[in-house]
Amino acid sequence: MSKALSIKNELLRKSIHICSSVFAYALFYIDQNTLCWIVGFGALIFILFDFIRVRSFKINSMFQSVFGRVTRDFENSRLTGASYVMFASFLVLLLFDKYVCVVSILIMSYSDTAAAIVGKKYGKTKIFNKTLEGSFAFLITGLIIVLILYPEINLTFSLIALILGTFVEVLPINLDDNFSVPIIVASVISLG
Repeated sequence: MSKALSIKNELLRKSIHICSSVFAYALFYIDQNTLCWIVGFGALIFILFDFIRVRSFKINSMFQSVFGRVTRDFENSRLTGASYVMFASFLVLLLFDKYVCVVSILIMSYSDTAAAIVGKKYGKTKIFNKTLEGSFAFLITGLIIVLILYPEINLTFSLIALILGTFVEVLPINLDDNFSVPIIVASVISLG
């Protein structure tokens, strides 16, 4: 079981997480292929750094001195959420059209943040290591993103994608939700 971050540290972690939304907004200013290469290069750097960090006590200690307040304890010995965010963003940019990319990246960024903050602050009904209230915040935030940013999207497929994304986010599967949620959401939305 992972250590629970204080609400202050969770807010700090999620403020960093929200920064990944820049990839979605960048699609309105940068060609998708170019952005894909930029994010792919960034993902490679993050993943390589994590592999080196996990194998080097000294580097991991320095990393923890800077980011220890916002990392989960299991991230000491594996990739951080940031590496999964970068890799998932790269794959989404590589495989899906612009608006599917925008929606799925923003859902990863904002819906996951809403789930964590609402769950931490107001969550009472536990579902595995998450809360029903946080899951509801994830679903509602995702629905708002879909309706505002992609109004001509197929609503049925969007709802299915959001429900699946919510389940994936809450289930205790051994796959980081920063990776699985955007891939699943993008895959299902693109079917519509």
